[in-house]
Amino acid sequence: MKIAMHLGVHLTDDTKVRTCLRANKRQLEAAGIRVPRARSYLNLMRGAAGQIVTGEDIPDFNEKLLSSVEVTESTQRLVLSAPGLLSKQDQAVEGNMFYPGARARISAFRTLLEQHEVEIFMAIRNPASFLPALLQDMKEDERTKLLQDLKGAELRWSHLIAEMRETWPEAPITLWCDEDTPFIWHRLLRLISGYEPETEFENSFDWFETAMIDGGAQKLAAYLEAMPPVDEAHRQQVISAFLEKFCDPDKLDIDFSLTGWDETQIDVISQLYEDDMDLIRTMDGVRLLQP
Repeated sequence: MKIAMHLGVHLTDDTKVRTCLRANKRQLEAAGIRVPRARSYLNLMRGAAGQIVTGEDIPDFNEKLLSSVEVTESTQRLVLSAPGLLSKQDQAVEGNMFYPGARARISAFRTLLEQHEVEIFMAIRNPASFLPALLQDMKEDERTKLLQDLKGAELRWSHLIAEMRETWPEAPITLWCDEDTPFIWHRLLRLISGYEPETEFENSFDWFETAMIDGGAQKLAAYLEAMPPVDEAHRQQVISAFLEKFCDPDKLDIDFSLTGWDETQIDVISQLYEDDMDLIRTMDGVRLLQP
């Protein structure tokens, strides 16, 4: 079976991929694609991965997984979408590392899913906004602990991706920058699901409600329905124009002061992120989606 593992990361799509695809459950399942709720597999997979890390065997794991997500004889593709597969949110950063426990977790998943053809999907985000958003979501004691050892200018997504490729070379990785999500959103839904709908996915414009004033997403959907774009570049132009006109700054507000970084540090970290993207583009087995 083909398995698409969408690993987040945390504070990127916030489960909207899974929610949208599940809203299209009927047509996807008719095409042999199963998108289960995270609660049906998340604890099972995390627990089994933990046992693998400690050297235990997991007899009948494959049967348990397929049973828990209720696959049928017609299921050809399974979409597992949950950032919690990679780690808990409060373990996403430590010192100068993103997801320090990822190598062991990915190695365990490689063992657990060895019978299947697995592809990994994952968004990454500018550390200059990811860290403040992460801190904003933390309890005060968790925040204090993270800040004690945080080395923001040393954080590199390429280090995490390189570890994942080395640990699970059979699983190709599709990446995108969270900042680009609105321009490639519909493409992401098609790639992760492995399904090409004749029309838009149901509820596919709900993502835009996270960035637009109330009613903006509905206006965008109505416009694209009335005037279908001639190609992907045209779609992106329309989306860009609507985001500019209907953007709601309050919905995108982040408290950058939590990190203690000044504007110069934020600019440096952002430039290092751009440089890191250039490196990631050259990695074997990695596809970086861009508008």
